Amino acid sequence: MGSLHTVYSCSRPDTLLSGAAARRVPIKRPPLAPHRRPSPLPPGPGLFLAVGPGTVLPQHERKPVSPRRRVQRGSVPVLASRRRRFGGLRALTLGAGLALTGGRSSVTRTVLTAAGIGIAVAVLLLAVSVPTARHQRDARIHDRIDVNLDDRTVPASRHSVLVGDIDTVFRGAPIRGRLVEPEGRDAPLPPGLDRFPRAGDMVVSPALERLLAEPGNELLRARLDHPVAGEVNDSGLLDPGEYVFFLGGEHMESGVAGVRRLDHFGKAYPDKPLGPELLLLTVVGIVVLLTPVAVFIAAATRFGGEHRDRRLAALRLIGADRGMTARVAAGESLASSLIGVVVGTVLFAVGRRFVEVVDVQGLSVFTPDLTPEPFLAAVVVVAVPCLSLVSARLAMNRVIAEPLGVVRRAVGAERRLWWRVALPALGLSLLWMSVQDASEVQSTAGVVTVVVGVLALLMGVTAVMPWLLERLTERAGGAGPLSWQLAMRRLRSHSEASTRSVNGIVVAVAGAIALQTLFTGIAHGRAHDHRLTAQERSEPNIRVGMVRLVGAHGGTPYESLLAKTPGVVQAVGFREVRVSEAPYGMPQTVRIADCADLRLLASLPTCSDGDAFRVVPRGGTTDEGTAWKTGTRMYLDTSGPVWRVPRITATVRVRQGNPQGPFPETMLLATPEAAGAAATAYATRAVSLAYRTSRPDVQDHIRTAAVRLDPQSRIDLPNERKANTALGSIRRALLAGVAVVLLLIATSMLIGAVEQLRDHKRVLAMLIALGARRRTLSGMVLWQTALPIVIGMLSAGLAGTALGGTLLHLVGRATVFDWTSMWSMTGIGAAAVLLVTVSTLPTLRQVTRVEVIRHE
Repeated sequence: MGSLHTVYSCSRPDTLLSGAAARRVPIKRPPLAPHRRPSPLPPGPGLFLAVGPGTVLPQHERKPVSPRRRVQRGSVPVLASRRRRFGGLRALTLGAGLALTGGRSSVTRTVLTAAGIGIAVAVLLLAVSVPTARHQRDARIHDRIDVNLDDRTVPASRHSVLVGDIDTVFRGAPIRGRLVEPEGRDAPLPPGLDRFPRAGDMVVSPALERLLAEPGNELLRARLDHPVAGEVNDSGLLDPGEYVFFLGGEHMESGVAGVRRLDHFGKAYPDKPLGPELLLLTVVGIVVLLTPVAVFIAAATRFGGEHRDRRLAALRLIGADRGMTARVAAGESLASSLIGVVVGTVLFAVGRRFVEVVDVQGLSVFTPDLTPEPFLAAVVVVAVPCLSLVSARLAMNRVIAEPLGVVRRAVGAERRLWWRVALPALGLSLLWMSVQDASEVQSTAGVVTVVVGVLALLMGVTAVMPWLLERLTERAGGAGPLSWQLAMRRLRSHSEASTRSVNGIVVAVAGAIALQTLFTGIAHGRAHDHRLTAQERSEPNIRVGMVRLVGAHGGTPYESLLAKTPGVVQAVGFREVRVSEAPYGMPQTVRIADCADLRLLASLPTCSDGDAFRVVPRGGTTDEGTAWKTGTRMYLDTSGPVWRVPRITATVRVRQGNPQGPFPETMLLATPEAAGAAATAYATRAVSLAYRTSRPDVQDHIRTAAVRLDPQSRIDLPNERKANTALGSIRRALLAGVAVVLLLIATSMLIGAVEQLRDHKRVLAMLIALGARRRTLSGMVLWQTALPIVIGMLSAGLAGTALGGTLLHLVGRATVFDWTSMWSMTGIGAAAVLLVTVSTLPTLRQVTRVEVIRHE
């Protein structure tokens, strides 16, 4: 295809220029008298004809002018002779002035660009505040440590306090609870408390107080049925949405039921370095979150590009050269970006005040924590204008602004595929081959390699999209309804603008899919499969859990009380104690019960008082657990009194369909007489529960019943594996970041779509004036948005899965894809684009009014 030329006429042209080609157009005018010389053009405002490329003056007006000769102001070659003295700074200043005072269209374009860049700057300032927020959060974690990590004995004194854990869970949300009792007037206060609550009173965090007050939470109110005597302040919370409570205790004993004595709270210790998997997840997350922001800033600088190009053509008409027009364009972009930096700073400062009420993926922060690092904030302030300047300069490489027209070379140039495919291939090769071991990711070279590889792959996606769109429009634009043909024509002539508007969301979705794949693979590798018992396999809605009543005393039949809980079908009670061959050694389990309950746990050939049985788990061998030999010296509770293994009556297997659930280890089952009084005294009361999962809130019913029996009870229910804290924190932070980036990209697309409609309002209004229906134009807008996003989402899915699988290969994990999450992210991205397009339809109706072309 040939070049597309746009020609703008002049009121007094001696030469008509069309693109780069020029032809002489003689103008007939009466001959001048010999004694008269042509007078110079009048000074003052107006459009002057200057000597430009391809301009030819009539023979009688030609006059040799020395370039060194000073020419009076107002003569024809004024700008041509002074452009060497018109330095780069003055050109930038002129561009900034045109952006701010160049009429309503220029001001509107500047406002749109500044708004887009401002949103991006606000997101970047939020990103550079993460180190401060993390530091403050870690400091609060260290300050509220309530475990004696020094392994020293703390004597009872007026400076000591007793602390016990009473954590719980409500509908999947963890609730941190502490039972506290001061032993003196000078006992240290836990962070977050102004005074100790009285025995039986409770101090709660603001989020927990709201949760207790919500309708439908009767189970939680019954579980925490204590008078509320105060509120936990911010120093005792990790974030505004954390559920925390302190309950006043009475008659607590150190060393009993997990109670410990402390003389201070908090422990300062160096941060543990992240492992290769978590470090890789963090590095990739940062790259994935910041790359779409950079893509968006580069796209925002091109808002209103066609209007700006027409203004540059006018500058060329009055004598500006190509270098000057490039500098003027850079000045316009610089002015918009600087205003955008100010707007972004204001948006961040205003939004920071309301950040405590925002909860994204369970993550929230306090307002003081959201403070940007000074150095990183300075980098953002400098980098954003620099990026806008570079983007504007690269955009000018594809446009030739001539004195009487604008030539867009993008249409006529043939796009080459090899380097577009080579870019993502290079990224995958770097990630696949350069890091041979997971530990290499922790080195500086490994981090740099990962960053370069991920960037190459993500940027490769944006490079391939224009080529794919061009090929598709060439083959699919010849037939179809009128709206389709108009959309294809628009996409062919402005494919760069069409792909530029969706590049950000394509990169964001590709990165989100890669992050989800990486997280799924890491979490899958850490998780342990839940082995179902025969009873659970025969009855899929039956699950088995364990309740340990660590603070229970006496002979209360807890199993019969818990059996009355709604949803519980069977309850088996026993005692449980942990023993080890050496102090603080590897613990093993002894369960103590009478013969009737032991027969429910294992297939016993015979049983009487004084018997003990070694139980081998399903799939194990009878040679396992060699420590269980008669007379072996053990320590109760891993550090208590010495205890000897009783006589082993037999080695047995786990009973088929036992209500205890799967045995994870070889353990000892003993009657009370065989275990002895010392082991029975150190043992914890435990109840194994079989319950129906079809019962609504059955787990919360069990927790409430157990807490009412013993506030210090510990409940272990299936599908509640202890998650890796660092992995969970990184996952929440990354998901929150992806949500923020998608919101940014959707906003930017809305601004870009409105800007494009404004740029072509005269053309669209002319079509309406000639008889086109608005329904046809609406279909055109939808088609020209839907097609790039379909191509983009397919490319994002392919790139995201490839990147996620490659990253899992780096850390030696099996590739596991969460297809549901991937399709969800793809659908969210596509829905965001279509929603933005529908939101532009009112603007389309406004700009297609016939009054828009009243000046034509």
